[in-house]
Amino acid sequence: MPDIKRLFTKLFMDQDIKQKIEFFSQVTILNGLGNFDIGKLVTDMNCRAYDAQEVIYGEQELGKALFIIMSGEVAITRKSGLLKEEKVIARLKSGDFFGEMALLEAIPRAATAKALTSCKICIIYKASFDSMIAKDPKIGIVVFKNIAVILASRLLGKSGGG
Repeated sequence: MPDIKRLFTKLFMDQDIKQKIEFFSQVTILNGLGNFDIGKLVTDMNCRAYDAQEVIYGEQELGKALFIIMSGEVAITRKSGLLKEEKVIARLKSGDFFGEMALLEAIPRAATAKALTSCKICIIYKASFDSMIAKDPKIGIVVFKNIAVILASRLLGKSGGG
């Protein structure tokens, strides 16, 4: 019980946590989670700054985490054609996310993610997420359902998620 009490106190006393909960409650992949569940995720996230032009991850690197952009802009690129030229396949901004496949399984990344501007990005590692959903499966059910909806909309050619 002391862990829940400490988490509850941190969630409702720490202004930074409150602001993050408010921000993340608007992120599509977390739709359907209440503030307390988002708070659990927030306290388990690592947030860091990336400089403009810094590579966040490269194509073919093993996926280990989901990334949520708090500020800045990120380009998702993929090498294509005979000359293997880098092509921008998505431009993402605050509130968008990428790398969600890493929460499903550890497979190589299909693209490169690079900061276009200075960015603040929060990271949810698969190992931490798996540990959290082992204790609270409801969080996993909601997030995995959202991933399924997002992937389905992308397959159908609609924009989806981030």
